[in-house]
Amino acid sequence: MKKRLLLVILPALALTALVTTGVYLYRREPSSLGKDVILTTLPSAVLGEAREIVVHLPQSYHQSPTRRYPVVYVLDGSSQEGHTAQGAALMARIGVMPEVLVVGLPNTSGPNRARDYTPPFMRREVDQPDSPRGAGDRFLAFVKAEVMPRIEREYRTAPFRVLAGHSRGGLLVLYSLISDPGLFDARLAFSAPVWREDEVTVSKLREALASSAGTSTFLYLSVGDQETERMIRGHHDAVATLQQHAPRGLRWRADLTAGADHQSNAELSTPVALRALYLDWQPTETDR
Repeated sequence: MKKRLLLVILPALALTALVTTGVYLYRREPSSLGKDVILTTLPSAVLGEAREIVVHLPQSYHQSPTRRYPVVYVLDGSSQEGHTAQGAALMARIGVMPEVLVVGLPNTSGPNRARDYTPPFMRREVDQPDSPRGAGDRFLAFVKAEVMPRIEREYRTAPFRVLAGHSRGGLLVLYSLISDPGLFDARLAFSAPVWREDEVTVSKLREALASSAGTSTFLYLSVGDQETERMIRGHHDAVATLQQHAPRGLRWRADLTAGADHQSNAELSTPVALRALYLDWQPTETDR
């Protein structure tokens, strides 16, 4: 039985390693895909400010006018959506996932990032006792009420939504699972500092999982093995919570990324996360 199990696991691990290496090398070459990148501005009534949105159209978008695409919403759009779009495009080209439409949500300033990505049950600045609470609930309301309708109205989207976030953005990804599990079909949280405030995010996640027996979604977590001890410890505690309390409908995977630090983990982990999300995916006529 063990030998048979290894025969199944080893090819999957080899393919994941190959995909990750391919994406890493591809990111260091000029893009030859020629896909459109559209920068637009959305005046937000929820946030009371104008926000930029960066849309990466997949390669086949203009050649396949009836085809619809899953959407990956990427927090920290100014720094994270580029490698996400390029990695996803390469993986689609080698046939391990469908093409996707990637939507980057850039920040407006440093303080506003803390405001937008911190859950409302946490202080924005962990080392300031009088720091205001986060407004992640308001930012998620902006995404739900304004960004998603805009994207789904103006582009050919399939009914499958993914949210990806790094660091503080990873906290918002986890908060979205806690507060509105049905909003996204999959969530990718890279290097989320769940150690903050005595791991309150882990506690909230445990409570949410206990009351979400009907949840059907995918969650990916990762942290770099070169990150701080408290980052790794918090990650392990979140994994333990998932092992003990994840409902049957929650499909999940968690990794300690070899050789990654806090800055590089998201880029190294994204292809692994997407591969895990689409592990059983097979192309159909609508994907060609």
